[in-house]
Amino acid sequence: MGDRPSTRLELRHRHWLEIVAHAWDGAPDEACGLLVGSGTRVEVFVPCRNADRSSRTFSIGPDGWRAADEAVEAGEGRSVIGVVHSHTHTEAYPSPTDVAQAANPMLAGWHWALVSLRPPAPVLRSYLVTDGNIVEEPVVLVGR
Repeated sequence: MGDRPSTRLELRHRHWLEIVAHAWDGAPDEACGLLVGSGTRVEVFVPCRNADRSSRTFSIGPDGWRAADEAVEAGEGRSVIGVVHSHTHTEAYPSPTDVAQAANPMLAGWHWALVSLRPPAPVLRSYLVTDGNIVEEPVVLVGR
């Protein structure tokens, strides 16, 4: 489901708004969701329930995976291309727990988007996490 080289994450402004709103709605726990699209472009943001119900970790339950599968099937060439979650009080940078989760072979090549809710304003950043190496990639807003 991953295995594609990526150099950036492309999303529409409305996806950015949906992701940030979902992060606020999930507080004080981490909020999470899946990014569905093709290549580097997000076509659908799938908000998910944090099955961990935690302010320090997240996991996506079966209902989130089902919703992502439906979004994939609704468009030609789509797949899950990434995961997004919030950090409620820290910067938008992968934690050691995030890096450990990214080691799952099923998630290889995925974009790891993080939203920081730390004041003064939300920040969304994206990373490629491979074999413990963290590389930030640009987040590019496309279209209108």
